[in-house]
Amino acid sequence: MKIGIFGGTFNPPHKGHARMIEKLAAELELDKVLIIPNKVPTHKRCDDLADNQDRLNMCRMAFRDPKFEVSTVEMDRESDSYTIYTVDELIKKYPNDKLYLIIGSDMFLIFHKWYKHREILEKCTVCVASRNTEDSVKVLRAYAFERLGIYINGLDGKNIHISPMDAYIISSGEIRDMISKGKSVYGYVEPEIIEYMESRGLYGYAKKR
Repeated sequence: MKIGIFGGTFNPPHKGHARMIEKLAAELELDKVLIIPNKVPTHKRCDDLADNQDRLNMCRMAFRDPKFEVSTVEMDRESDSYTIYTVDELIKKYPNDKLYLIIGSDMFLIFHKWYKHREILEKCTVCVASRNTEDSVKVLRAYAFERLGIYINGLDGKNIHISPMDAYIISSGEIRDMISKGKSVYGYVEPEIIEYMESRGLYGYAKKR
């Protein structure tokens, strides 16, 4: 079985997350994709992080395909959300399956700073969602060669796959900022999630009450 690993803060999950993972799941012919919200982001600071249960609930609304499974593997862990710990846990759970770690190009370009990044590359294929331009792909190829010592021919190198796609026009941080300023985020976030955020008073909705 081919299993995708898609981690993130998902604060909140938006349509760009779903679009990216749907494209990669089809492209890589994945049998299952584990959606894994972080408990403690190790690569970025987030002052308005919604609590674990709220983010889990929103992820279950955002990723509806039967092959997508929202996992609490990182939230249940007492330590920080280092990816290698998650990979090792999943190898134990799925010893005969192939793992595909799905990340964005911004995260890939600091991959050499990830804890035990060499072990991650040995244990799974890193799939990078890239902007759909030749220049963007060139930057990723150059980084892989210069920082990781891996030559990428076309879109594939040793345990690395690049997937060019059209960039989504908004981020979770921008969505939170829009909410805090009283702007509508319809079109960017599923209506069910918007209703949930309003009911829970997340990201500034409570200020309007």
